[in-house]
Amino acid sequence: MPVWLEWIFYILIVVVMLGVLIAIHEAGHLATAKLFRVYCFEYSIGMGPKIFSKKRKGGETTFSIRAVPFGGYVAMYGEQGAVPDGEVEPPAERSLNNIAKWKKAIILVAGVTLNFILGLTLIYIGDQACPIYYSGRRGATNESGTMLTVSLDTTYDQTVLDYIGAHKVKPDHEAKDYVLTMPSYNSPVPGQEGVYENMQLLAFDVRIYTDKECTTTLNDTYYVAVYTPSTVVERHGLGDSLMLFPSSKEEVPESLKILGVSALPQVYDENKQLNNFDFSHSKDGISINLPVSLIHKTNAREIENYASNLVHLNDLKLSVSGGKLTGGGVNVETIKEWNSFPEAWKQWAEDVPMACGAIVKGFATLFTPDGWRNISGIIGITAAMPQINAAGGARMIFFYAGMISINLAFFNLLPFPGLDGWALLVTAIEGISRKKVPARVQGIVSTVGLVLLIGLMVLIAVKDVAALF
Repeated sequence: MPVWLEWIFYILIVVVMLGVLIAIHEAGHLATAKLFRVYCFEYSIGMGPKIFSKKRKGGETTFSIRAVPFGGYVAMYGEQGAVPDGEVEPPAERSLNNIAKWKKAIILVAGVTLNFILGLTLIYIGDQACPIYYSGRRGATNESGTMLTVSLDTTYDQTVLDYIGAHKVKPDHEAKDYVLTMPSYNSPVPGQEGVYENMQLLAFDVRIYTDKECTTTLNDTYYVAVYTPSTVVERHGLGDSLMLFPSSKEEVPESLKILGVSALPQVYDENKQLNNFDFSHSKDGISINLPVSLIHKTNAREIENYASNLVHLNDLKLSVSGGKLTGGGVNVETIKEWNSFPEAWKQWAEDVPMACGAIVKGFATLFTPDGWRNISGIIGITAAMPQINAAGGARMIFFYAGMISINLAFFNLLPFPGLDGWALLVTAIEGISRKKVPARVQGIVSTVGLVLLIGLMVLIAVKDVAALF
């Protein structure tokens, strides 16, 4: 698929996704407002000029779609502003401000409630109805249960097949029956737990060379190759998914020495910045000599047979082209499975706390440098879609949409002017004090809040655009 067509596809996904989230949110307000007989002038998806509107004969509410597909509203009698032109003013008892405060509170929280429920539903749909993709299958474990290897379903170019055929351990082993095997190393970073945990180490004592004859090393630093798949939903070359890190002085665990591991990666420098070799600034002509280990599929889970069944491919050549590491002749295949009904519920029970925890953590760091870097708007969401799809296909897209829906629920509950949380706070104050907050005060505060929200959206959009370059 051409790149431009892919981007159109991703843009459509984001527009539809946000449209559904907004439509559900406003449907919550509309349904509960009608339940309590509050008069609703309009239910709108989108903002700006109308491109479609429909009002059934004898009905009260006009259903509209507007030109700007981000945002929406339900115009209820009693809210700030005059009765729309052409509308007859309804009876006073049908005003939002003339119903019981508890009813008004239910109308205000109905939107965020449906967003939260929708988020849970979307995550479950992804877990149940979409395949789960893997970058590799877990391999052998030692006596303590520690995972040692990851074996990848792979295919090979003819030069690699010839090498495997010439070095196979047993005559009944065909070259096509070998898979790529690599150790898995758990390396949590203090303060950034979860970053590069269970790294899949591929090669050790890797040298980077300045010419294709591999005669001169770039420097005296040895590197460790880490497999970080560029995609799990499509077949990809091994070189497309390698990151090289300087060797660490950390002692190699005995469980990894069994597999011939002689070095571990130093992932972060003293400032906790990624310490990988950046090929994007490298000239064409740099190449690396990559040692990899292959093992016969039938023995991939038998630790005691590793020594006799490993094939070491010591002259796998990769080169830099266009600032990217490519080549090698090893192609990683896709692995996908579907959850059973019980497995989907189990996965959902793990995914929901993870999603909610990430959102709460995001709000907690909102006004910190890290929080500002991580916040995204429409542009950032769209720009992230290729990576999200590459990380897990439709399941990850549903998970992402579910997170956004839950995030929308949390965000709208903030007591900030222009959001549902602000209207809920005013309702609570009026209910407790039994005094109405002056309309003029509400109008000024709401206008200031709206200006600030729009300003924040513009700043985020500028940040997202800058991040693309």
